[in-house]
Amino acid sequence: MRLKILEQTQTLLKLQLKPAAILYWFFGGLFVAGGVLLIATLAKTTTFTCNRVEPTQESCQLITKSILKSQVKTWNLKEVIGAKLDTNTTGNSYPLVLMTSNGSIPIDLVNADSTHKESKARQINAFLKNSREPKLTIHEDSRLWTYPLGLFLIASGAVCIIYMLMNGIIICIFDKTLDKATIERKGWLGQKVTEAKLSEISGLNMDAVTIDTVTGTSSTSYNIVLNLVSEKNIYLAAGPMFTATSAEQTIDAIASFLKLD
Repeated sequence: MRLKILEQTQTLLKLQLKPAAILYWFFGGLFVAGGVLLIATLAKTTTFTCNRVEPTQESCQLITKSILKSQVKTWNLKEVIGAKLDTNTTGNSYPLVLMTSNGSIPIDLVNADSTHKESKARQINAFLKNSREPKLTIHEDSRLWTYPLGLFLIASGAVCIIYMLMNGIIICIFDKTLDKATIERKGWLGQKVTEAKLSEISGLNMDAVTIDTVTGTSSTSYNIVLNLVSEKNIYLAAGPMFTATSAEQTIDAIASFLKLD
């Protein structure tokens, strides 16, 4: 939050507060894009099945479904040679590959690490070697965690953007002549004006203006509170958008003008 003193006399103090828009837009857009990308790329179900109903109906099928597309690939059981991990790729989690007479096809398992993928490969190979095994099914649904996490990221980004829309500019006017404090928030979503009598601000003592602290997992944000005698307190911003420095600067400017003891 950036503080600017627009006007200051013995009887009038007018402050302008502007949020650090770039950071909120950046993190808001980053979280929204990250959530959408997570759901679009990793939220999927993968099902690989093989059946030995009778000699004329022996087949294998790979079905992959995501929010963007669905793919179905079918082979005759005799076309399936086996499965293995592709250790030629970079990274620690090698892809699981189904080998067929027409080439290799990856079986995309999002939740499985190399150990689990290797176990699935052995399971497929064991089925192919055992002609008495009637059916094989390998299934994974990554939507169980990608949807909640993706929606959480999108919601977090939306909160940042909504904060910006609600707090374009905040004008604070303290008028001793009129015995009035006016907080005017101008944003893209409209304008909100809150008024109170200066004499109602907690008897004009040091507790009249305080800092509300909100601590997150990796950062701390602040808001400025005008504590009224009626206990209907007024927050300068719609949310904790002050840094420690800007909160102290704002408190000092108001306390100095009101001559708080």
